[in-house]
Amino acid sequence: MLTYENVVSVLLGAIERAELNVAYTQELLDTHALGRSLSITCLPDEAEDDNSPEEPPLRAVISFRWSPEFTVFSLRGGDSLDNIERLVDERLFSHSRANPALDVEVTYHLPLVNEHDTSVLPVIAHLVQSLHSTLVNEHQVMRVDSLLSFDAGSGARVQAITALRIWSLDEALYDAELLSLTFEELCTELHAMLELLYTEFEPSGAPLDSPGTLPIDRRYLKPPTA
Repeated sequence: MLTYENVVSVLLGAIERAELNVAYTQELLDTHALGRSLSITCLPDEAEDDNSPEEPPLRAVISFRWSPEFTVFSLRGGDSLDNIERLVDERLFSHSRANPALDVEVTYHLPLVNEHDTSVLPVIAHLVQSLHSTLVNEHQVMRVDSLLSFDAGSGARVQAITALRIWSLDEALYDAELLSLTFEELCTELHAMLELLYTEFEPSGAPLDSPGTLPIDRRYLKPPTA
């Protein structure tokens, strides 16, 4: 099984070859359980992150979580898990012994036009899925989700609209070449989908955010462990 560092390195190589517009990356380490997570935020080619407190309105986030037993499995093989059976959750242990699989999520965050108009949600969902169907097979079309809030004395308010695409890595976790092909496909689709969304949500071609200067400590392409 490939290591976490192998997976991240292959992913970043695919991102660079696809020339994705990366705004920033975030890599987290759970100091208690020693699990890891990585997220990479990408923008349309025409957009630039202005580093304001709010996230860019249209963006795609590539993310995955790497559990601690994955690290043991990748470094020492499946037999080594016998020695830590009592230290990990039985469900995760059983899953790891059966050859672990990893889900990489690509979440598209859509801009909100009118937060108080919930009637447009089905229209937006159909539009996004129609755009995605031009890039993939029918059974691969992603799910669109919305988050509503209800304040006291007021109607519903749309807080977020997202679309989720899941890439399951099975055999690719054991083959760097297959993993590279999978990530190439992921990045190519992400790039095309972001451009389609930008065209639909920004028909005037106006910038999605104000230009600004990115500080060094916020924008970097390669996580420290890569």
